[in-house]
Amino acid sequence: MGRRKQYMDEDVDSSDDEGGRINFDVTDQDLEDEAMGFSGFQQARNQKRQKRFADDMGDSDDDDDGTGGRMGIGSSSRSSTLADTNTSFLPAKKDPTKDRLKAQENTNSSNKKRSASPTSRQRGSSTPSSPGPGFADFTKHTTGIGMKLLQQMGWTAGKGLGAGGEGMVNPVETKQRPKNMGIGFRGFQERTDQSRMDDMEESSDSDQDDQDKTTAATPRQAWKRQEKAPTPSAGKQQRKPKKVMYQTATDILTETQQQQQQQQQKVIDMTGPSVREIDLADIRRTDSPTLMETTTRLPELRHNMRLIVDLSRGDLENLSREKQTTALRLGGMKEELEAIEQRYKADQERLEKFQQAKAIGLQLQQTAKDALANGMYENANITTLFGEAFEQLKTNYMDQVVQMGLDSMVVAVWAPIMKYKCVHWDVLAEPTWGVDDIKRWRPLLRSNDDNMKKNSSSNRRHTKQNQPLVATPYETMMNTIWLSKVRSAINNTWDVREPDAVVQLMEAWKDTLPRFIYENIIYQLILPKLARAVNDWDPRNDKQLIHVWIHPWLPVLQAWRLADIFTTIRHKLSVILRQWHPSDESALEVIGRWKDVWTAQQMDSFSQKNVLPKLTQVLRQEFVVNPHDQQLEPLAWCLAWQGILSDKMFGSMLEKEVFPQWLRVLYKWLTIDPDKVNFDEVKEWYMWWKQVFASFGVADHPVLLKCTRKALDMMSAASSGEFIEPPVV
Repeated sequence: MGRRKQYMDEDVDSSDDEGGRINFDVTDQDLEDEAMGFSGFQQARNQKRQKRFADDMGDSDDDDDGTGGRMGIGSSSRSSTLADTNTSFLPAKKDPTKDRLKAQENTNSSNKKRSASPTSRQRGSSTPSSPGPGFADFTKHTTGIGMKLLQQMGWTAGKGLGAGGEGMVNPVETKQRPKNMGIGFRGFQERTDQSRMDDMEESSDSDQDDQDKTTAATPRQAWKRQEKAPTPSAGKQQRKPKKVMYQTATDILTETQQQQQQQQQKVIDMTGPSVREIDLADIRRTDSPTLMETTTRLPELRHNMRLIVDLSRGDLENLSREKQTTALRLGGMKEELEAIEQRYKADQERLEKFQQAKAIGLQLQQTAKDALANGMYENANITTLFGEAFEQLKTNYMDQVVQMGLDSMVVAVWAPIMKYKCVHWDVLAEPTWGVDDIKRWRPLLRSNDDNMKKNSSSNRRHTKQNQPLVATPYETMMNTIWLSKVRSAINNTWDVREPDAVVQLMEAWKDTLPRFIYENIIYQLILPKLARAVNDWDPRNDKQLIHVWIHPWLPVLQAWRLADIFTTIRHKLSVILRQWHPSDESALEVIGRWKDVWTAQQMDSFSQKNVLPKLTQVLRQEFVVNPHDQQLEPLAWCLAWQGILSDKMFGSMLEKEVFPQWLRVLYKWLTIDPDKVNFDEVKEWYMWWKQVFASFGVADHPVLLKCTRKALDMMSAASSGEFIEPPVV
């Protein structure tokens, strides 16, 4: 009963610091058994078990209350077995409760706090932290593989572990539970003496900290733990002071801003069973010192404190985000305010310009009224009447002509004068009237052509084709006033065979007129009248050549616009050339004027169908090579077309129709009677023909050079008496 009472007392004491929980410490016996088990010494392990059982039996005898010698754990069979093996019982162990009380008294009397954690005490230094055998004593009774490995790595007894000897010196204290005893049976203490002493020291440190908090002078000192210098004790290692860090509201706000800046940074976490993606801010928050568990005391209070801290942190983070959002909104509102101020300033400047432009408009209106009243419309021009006001608009308001509609104001005072002048304007007599004023003030007269020039070809390609264009005031004035007068003059007064006046009109107004008005004059007025005149043209009876009144239009209308008229002219000339003889040189005069106007293909096609057959017929029927009486007129009629016919066509005519006949005559002359041939006469005849070809301008023609080389070979062979090859016909 005494032993059971002791067990019950120990059971009560074992729950003082652990809340009733049992600490499963490893004893020296466990280490020895483990070493022997790995070493394979089964017999020694059985002896250790028998010795431990004998200790338990001895304790049972001591606790017997005299009521029959009842034993504790074990039976007579177990004791008989021990008796047979002659195993002696070891003396009883020391009472751990007495050792704990004694250590507590020593700790209270010293009143000194140790700050090193249990983990650090286990690691230790050269000074042992609790009584017990060191590694030196441990090596005397240990021969396992672990000791052999330590010695092979350079460790010697009496020194700390590690390369520099800075590690622990004393082994971890362990306590062996008796065999076949359950956990906590009869209040058996699993904890070692060293562990209980460390817990008592921590309790004393906590009490001292609570006392310091209570006696603090200010609330800040009550919540902030002061660092105390460790006091060394006899035979014990100095503990490293615990440094507790706290975060202020400013630190949390700074950390929140950094997290917001780094919220896009992701980290791949592969420490768990699956791969996941987390934010860098979450990792930093987890490592925060204020969230680390440093003790296990008062779990409810620490839980509540964590809730308060988390709520406060959330509020601070929300306030930080709200502050950042408000700052962004404030920055945006400032930018918007600056934009509004700039627009207001621009509107004020535009308003001032509008007022100044309005004053100029009133001045123009008054000038127009005065000119109408005193008759200055008849003699003065636009520049004389409104030049000063127009110059102000051109200098100060050129970039705002469209926005302010200044072209409408200019046309409003210009149109009455133009209308009045057009009534008395003779277009054919004064084709350039008014063009100088238009060219000078054209920047103030807006047109749709100006926008088309500014836009690139790609932009015009994407523009809607069906979008209608609204005529500008300038275009309306020119279309209703100026074009009406010009249309009447061209249709009713202008003679097609006298193109100079209208040609001068189109050249002078080409760059100032709106494009649609210029094209309207060409396609609606000029080309139809020219086409009717060409259709009425008779090449046989008309004494005036057609090129006289058609060619002046080439710079204005271009040849591609006159293509249909040229086709009609070629058709009429082809009809006339059917009865034409090359002796009539008028055809050469008429057709020669169109060589540079028609294309090369058109000219070759026309010549091959209408001119070349006539020339070939004359050379075959009328041209004869006769050394006694040579007639050159038929040859001259044909060689005159050298500049009209192409080189290929002209060379083919010489090679097929002229030079074969000439070479045949020379061959007959040289082969009739070699003894009677006068080579001096042949030479003179040859040189005379060269002068003839040179006078017609064909001396350097490739076909002529080929023919003369053949003639020289024939004369050389005849003079040498060799065989003369006849010419190929």
